[in-house]
Amino acid sequence: MQNTDFINSISYLLNQVSTVYYANLEKALNSIGLHYGQIYVLISLWEKDNQTQKELADNISVSPPTVNKMVKSLEKNSFIEMRRCENDSRAVRITLTEKGKDVREKVESIWKDLENDISANLTETEKLILLQILQKMKEGF
Repeated sequence: MQNTDFINSISYLLNQVSTVYYANLEKALNSIGLHYGQIYVLISLWEKDNQTQKELADNISVSPPTVNKMVKSLEKNSFIEMRRCENDSRAVRITLTEKGKDVREKVESIWKDLENDISANLTETEKLILLQILQKMKEGF
């Protein structure tokens, strides 16, 4: 395989786009006291508040220890609260605080701005096609 085969492969280009996107997202989120992975916990809680750590892990497709690390950091920074379940003391429920609810608008604005930046060179048709392709690729995993 020649070097140009790698550089022009779907995997290589997806990685390059993801790397640039991730760096810009992390920089923008740091300005509001968040990190990249934490927003997926918040997004899941914005959809359905008061989840267990296991539910969160399943919903965002990460391991329970990873969720545990994220929620502890979010709790430390007052975005969420963690409480033991009344009927099962082994389980912990995660709920949004007012700060966690209020930051949603800022996160959505950051997300929208970055999506506009990353797709600025695409026509509306190309954006729709790309969205469909990415959804199919995700389904393939």
